[in-house]
Amino acid sequence: MATPERISILLVTLSNIGDVILTTPVIASLRSIFPWARLTVVAGPRAAPLLEKSRLIDRLLVYDKQAGLAHKLRLVRVLREEFYEWAVDLRNSALPFFVRAERRSPIFRHYRSKRARDRHLEILPMMNLKPGGSVKFDFFSKEEEAALSEKLKAKGFLPSVPCVVVAPGAGSEAKRWPVENFAEVVKGLAETSSFNFAAVGDSREAPLAEKISGVDPRRVVSLAGELTLRELAALVSEAALVLSNDSACMHLGYELCRPVVAVFGPTEPEKYGRENEIWRIVRNPDSDSLRDLAPEKVYAVCRELLDESSID
Repeated sequence: MATPERISILLVTLSNIGDVILTTPVIASLRSIFPWARLTVVAGPRAAPLLEKSRLIDRLLVYDKQAGLAHKLRLVRVLREEFYEWAVDLRNSALPFFVRAERRSPIFRHYRSKRARDRHLEILPMMNLKPGGSVKFDFFSKEEEAALSEKLKAKGFLPSVPCVVVAPGAGSEAKRWPVENFAEVVKGLAETSSFNFAAVGDSREAPLAEKISGVDPRRVVSLAGELTLRELAALVSEAALVLSNDSACMHLGYELCRPVVAVFGPTEPEKYGRENEIWRIVRNPDSDSLRDLAPEKVYAVCRELLDESSID
């Protein structure tokens, strides 16, 4: 067995940004269990920017499942240059069996929880590793906080005014509540509070964010396409409220312990959602179509959670 300083660990995580956020507790747990180990993480290209500056990760390799065979063979070749004491695969793919490893995560898995975040963590005890510890994943750095502050200042936002983060996008059209409904909720909250509002997303979602910012251009701005993933995390970490579809921003809100109102349609809240004192799930129990969910219902839940949080 290698000494602690020489242990190498391989973690194969997922591709979509939201899914990778759900695996960050596994990264933190591995670093807590093996503080001096060399940790290599394999992730998809979209989520890689969230991980590449993390102080918990020693080496990040990108696996693009859409790429050709040559890309995949190069990745295997690079991975085989190192010997791993532990190979943890959250994809449950064949990749760990192509690398040199002493222990690999099992192929056949019996989960106790329905929640995706908890199921990822359950893989560690399947390998006789105890999850947990005091280490937290570092979603952003001081430098990224400073970069965010400059971008907010350029929009005319003062750091003393709390911000509501609104994420109207999602990975698929079926998971997107109509942007007009988001705008209506923001309009109601703007009329009954002193918050600023930031509509966020990637560059493809900029038209959605622009529609929301039109509610009140002085207090509602679009940051879609203007923030890195880690700057977005810094913004969420200080949010008075996160209003989101079932998306990456929703998962960031949970990991960063912020009040979240999550709008769900056809996806399973039992698998991807949370409900606690600062988390609310809103859905129409009679329909999977998000168009059937009234803005008034979402506004009422937002207002209730803000009142309970005593932020405004």
